[in-house]
Amino acid sequence: MVMGDLLSPILSLVLGGTVLAALYLLTRRLATRRAQQKIIKQCGCKPPAKFPLKDPFFGIDAIYDALRAAKTKSFLDHKKGHYERYGNTFSSKLSTLSVISTIEPENIKTVLSTAFKDYVVGAPRRDAFFPVLGNSVLLADGAQWEHSRALLRPSFASSQVSNLSTLDTHVENLIRAIPRDGSAVDLGDLFQRYTADVTTDFMFGESIQSLSHPKSFQDHLMRAFRDAQTGGERRFRLGSFAKFVPQPTFYQAVNRVHTYVDAHIDKAIKQHEMLQQSHNDPGQEHGKYVFLHELLKLTGDGQTLRNELIAIFFAGRDTTSALLSNLFFVLARNPHIWQRLRDEVNQLQGRKPTLDELKAMKYLGCCLNEALRLYPVVPASSRVAVRDTVLPEGGGVDEKSSVFVPAGTLVVFHYFALHQRKDLWGPDAGEFRPERWQNEKTSWKFLPFGGGPRNCIGQQFALTEASYTTVRLVQTFSAVMSRDTEPWTESLGATCSSANGVKVAMTPC
Repeated sequence: MVMGDLLSPILSLVLGGTVLAALYLLTRRLATRRAQQKIIKQCGCKPPAKFPLKDPFFGIDAIYDALRAAKTKSFLDHKKGHYERYGNTFSSKLSTLSVISTIEPENIKTVLSTAFKDYVVGAPRRDAFFPVLGNSVLLADGAQWEHSRALLRPSFASSQVSNLSTLDTHVENLIRAIPRDGSAVDLGDLFQRYTADVTTDFMFGESIQSLSHPKSFQDHLMRAFRDAQTGGERRFRLGSFAKFVPQPTFYQAVNRVHTYVDAHIDKAIKQHEMLQQSHNDPGQEHGKYVFLHELLKLTGDGQTLRNELIAIFFAGRDTTSALLSNLFFVLARNPHIWQRLRDEVNQLQGRKPTLDELKAMKYLGCCLNEALRLYPVVPASSRVAVRDTVLPEGGGVDEKSSVFVPAGTLVVFHYFALHQRKDLWGPDAGEFRPERWQNEKTSWKFLPFGGGPRNCIGQQFALTEASYTTVRLVQTFSAVMSRDTEPWTESLGATCSSANGVKVAMTPC
């Protein structure tokens, strides 16, 4: 038997198999297309405006423009300009992904809430941040996310989270760090130290005390946390091209962050075991609430503890620091707002506020809301469609028709652009005006902490910390004056704050 005789049946099988596979894939594609056309027809879907790409295959020009805008600290205006030119909903590309960008409240509500099960955080964001955050509550989907959320919820539901006495210790350190002689100080730096002190105390039971002992701030460590965040955002903007770009700074930062957190976990596990043997409650040793000890009651898995602790550290420290920095940046340039805030706080007659009294301060709430509106600490978010689905608005020339969203599409929403829409907030949408909140109710046009089942689990903790800190500073200082002539400029990582800090002089009462 010659070799050709042997190859002929094998070749026939290969060719036949190839043809069958091609027919199968074609049949599936046609069936999928028919199902999609049915949805499009039933829902009256029309395509949204298209972002004009020079590279229609991978959108490399858009990626380059976004990276350049981030480098020049103009990404927010860059992206806001896209919405002004192409509409409140438009399609584009991010490497191999189809993307729909939207700032329509009903669309965001659909993605985050009413059609929650149609979307996941998805591979783009998970791949970008996984090296530092792992499968934490910020990145997990499905059952793993439900497990993480359930693991963390009891700790944040605890009344200990709102314990103002622990918070006051660090506020006193913050007050002492502010010059009383009228000399300039960067509150942005002090707020970073302050929230680092609060967060490490809350999480690990021992603060790094960077306000009272500045050298303990460990600049290299805090820089590592920042580099890990900004590196993750850069990886997200690069999309699938990130794997081809060297990132030594990012991975060095990740290693430092992991080493720091792992050391606290190892120490806490040993302490937990010792206290268990002595039949004491490790979560309430000496009456103090410790977040890590509470988690240890639920899991002893070091990887899970590390992932969740880093996620909470990012969310707890950076968002509150950014909120306080952005708020005081505008307060220093608006003395009439500061005075009105003082008038409300003076009703306490010098007493430190209780939690109920903080919640009752309406103008303080207006100021915090306005800072979160104009400078949202988390400026954007995204989800990936896991099945063919529909957005209710944004299609067609008038943007009134629904939009078909094929499975695998990345839907991005930019809160900072949403929060400055003049048709939603009025012609002064770009101005800081707390009074607008006297008649304004929160809705899906205002999303400082996200919305739906995945909204920020630490929202109340952040607002309590920011409220209490602001009140105590208002009680201590009669005036805050800007010592910086530069406009607010973005410092953009996972959170958003003033790139030039908050340079002020404060007058003691």
